[in-house]
Amino acid sequence: MAKSKKKLNTGVIIGLIAISINLITVFVYIYQTNLMQKQQHASVWPYVEWKTVYNQNDGFVLMVSNNGIGPALISKTAIRLNGESQPNLDSLFVKLLGTTEFPHLSNSLQKRVLPANSSLNLIETEDPKWSELLFIACLDNNLEIEICYESIYKDQWISLGNEVIETNCN
Repeated sequence: MAKSKKKLNTGVIIGLIAISINLITVFVYIYQTNLMQKQQHASVWPYVEWKTVYNQNDGFVLMVSNNGIGPALISKTAIRLNGESQPNLDSLFVKLLGTTEFPHLSNSLQKRVLPANSSLNLIETEDPKWSELLFIACLDNNLEIEICYESIYKDQWISLGNEVIETNCN
């Protein structure tokens, strides 16, 4: 009978070792899955920035760029001038220049997809007089543009120019 009890203890020990190995394997698989999911999300990260560019020969451009490796799905934008919300670009032009009647091109960002490594000119004017006026007006005022965008995996960020914050845009 003593021999039977000893075999039983050895069998229990082997069973416990097998269960321990299986639990360790499950935790390793969960960790690897989590790492793979993070890598998958990082493989399509967009990185949206905006900046103003002024050159006496080429004019004034307010450019929005996606310098990331995945498309940026732009969900909403907010424009503020000196802390005051502007409903659209025309309102911004009136506040900055007193008119919307000047030679320029403008685009909307609302509900747009900005592909990786591409840019869009939100505001563009080549007229030397208006380019300089617009550039000086932007320098003299506090122009803020918040661009809320997300990746194809619904990760969300807000671009404040050259600063990007990971956040929920709602």
